[in-house]
Amino acid sequence: MLHQLAKICAVVEDDAENLGRAATNLLKVSFCRTMIELAKVSFSHQSMSFKKPRPTLLLSFEDNDSEMVIAKWLESSRSILDAATTGIVARPRFVCCDARELGTKFPAESFDCVVTSPPYPNRMSYIRELRPYMYWLGYLDNGKDAGELDWQAIGGTWGCATSNLTRWQPPEDIPIPHKNFGSILSRIASNSPLLSRYVHRYFCDMALHVKELFRVVRPGGSIHYIIGNSKFYDVMLPAQEILAGQFSAAGFCETRIEVIRKRTSKKELFEYVVSARKLGKPTRSCG
Repeated sequence: MLHQLAKICAVVEDDAENLGRAATNLLKVSFCRTMIELAKVSFSHQSMSFKKPRPTLLLSFEDNDSEMVIAKWLESSRSILDAATTGIVARPRFVCCDARELGTKFPAESFDCVVTSPPYPNRMSYIRELRPYMYWLGYLDNGKDAGELDWQAIGGTWGCATSNLTRWQPPEDIPIPHKNFGSILSRIASNSPLLSRYVHRYFCDMALHVKELFRVVRPGGSIHYIIGNSKFYDVMLPAQEILAGQFSAAGFCETRIEVIRKRTSKKELFEYVVSARKLGKPTRSCG
């Protein structure tokens, strides 16, 4: 099965110049869907894990691995083709940019409405979760690359990012506007100084992002952030409250927090939408 997947990936890469960028990207998406459907992985927890294979199941696949891979590949490709030809109402625009430096890509007051979900401060590495895709598609060559990329990310702690965190010092000019934040850090540090630094760095990075966010949102514009709270040992981290405080400190008004749903983890953990508005008269509809 692995060999067949490698053959498909090689064909897409070899024909990329003839296919063109758009078709190649669609085929790569199809490949990723095929790969993840055939992998023995579990998504019942927020962190991807590999299932233990059952010997009888593996034996039953030995004779038709190639056929099954091709069937899944065709199924994924047809599904993507159907989605691409049935009512796309707007052309999306993808911009590669550090979220802490939005001003390098966007002029002031660019957006009427922002809806997003930042990484949660729960030490889950998105680089770790995406490694199967990123290695296959050539974005990563080795484990060191993964760690270095994770260190650049908000909330990243994979590989060398962990050792870098032990040397990180919080900037003195970035206060975190939550009355219990210092106490929370101290209580976490009593069990793990590393995790206390992780939480502190996360919200320092988010402070830089929120400052840039205020600059690129138009007067009257609104923001809506999906975020989950966290628990380190027995210490609750009210990420939604801290983020709301950062919105207010940056100049946003009408900040509110709403519970969305229970998460598939500890009973105290939920997802929230933290919303706010920038003062001023709207310049256009959010649409």
